[in-house]
Amino acid sequence: MRFIYSIPDWLIYFLLLALIIGNVSRGSTRTKTPAPPPKLGPSLPNVKPTDTTVLVELDAPHSGVGTAFATDAKGGWMTARHVVDGCDQVGLRLENRKYVKMDTVRTSKKSDTAFMKSRWKREPLAQDFRSQRNIGEHGFFMGFPQGKPGELAGKLLGRHRMMVRGRYRTSEPILAWTEMSRSRGLEGSIGGLSGGPVFDADGEVIGLVAAESPRRGRIYTVAPRSLDDELRDLTKQPKRDGIDVKNYGRRADTYRRDRRIAQVVCVVK
Repeated sequence: MRFIYSIPDWLIYFLLLALIIGNVSRGSTRTKTPAPPPKLGPSLPNVKPTDTTVLVELDAPHSGVGTAFATDAKGGWMTARHVVDGCDQVGLRLENRKYVKMDTVRTSKKSDTAFMKSRWKREPLAQDFRSQRNIGEHGFFMGFPQGKPGELAGKLLGRHRMMVRGRYRTSEPILAWTEMSRSRGLEGSIGGLSGGPVFDADGEVIGLVAAESPRRGRIYTVAPRSLDDELRDLTKQPKRDGIDVKNYGRRADTYRRDRRIAQVVCVVK
C-alpha cells in the first residue's frame, strides 16, 4: 500500500521565504556598500569688493628657487610670476648639477603666473580651470618647499584678494586654503613651493601656490580663472588619477620622479 502525504500550503510558503532571506543575507555579506562621499559646503561665490585682502610685499629680484609644472606636450611650463620676475636666467633643476634652461619666460601683468617655454618636453598634468569649486573641498599642493621634495593637503576656505606691492603692483582674486596635513619632516615655512600646482580630488590642476601665512596655517593659490586666461585648452587631456589624503604623498613622488613637477631656479647676476 502506498501512502501519499499532503504538505500544508503555509509550510511551503514558510520554506520559500526562508530560502529567499538566506540568499539575501549571503549576498549582503559579499557586497560592501561604498561609503558616501564627504559632504561639501556651498559653491565658491563670485568675486566681491568685500573679499578679504591679503597684502604681499616683494623685495628686489634675487636668486632663488621655486616650483614649476608641465602644461603642454610642447615644452610649456608654468610657475609663479614672483619666482622668475627680474631673473637674468631661469632653468629647471633635474639633478644636483644638471639643469634645463628656459628659452622664453613670459610673466603675466594680471596674476601671479609666468609661462615658460623649453625644448625639454614632458607630459603635461591634467587641468580643470572651469569647474565650480566648493567650500570645504580638499586641495593637494606639490613641489619643493624649502628647496626639498614635499607636499601638503588643505581645505578650501573661500575667495580672497591678493594685493602685491614692491617691485611690481598687482591685484587679483585668489583662493584661500587652511592646512590639513603635510609630508613628514616638513616644518615651518613652505617657501620654495611657490609656483607649484594645487590638485583637486580628481587629480586635475586647479591653481598654483602664490603665498602663505605660516602663523595662520593658510595657503593662497592663483584662482583657476587666472590660469584659464593664461593657458590654452589642451587638445587631449592627459590621464588623471584621483588624489586623497592617504595617497597624495605617493602621487607627488610620481609627478616629481617623472619630472612633470620640477624645481625652477632663478639666477640674478
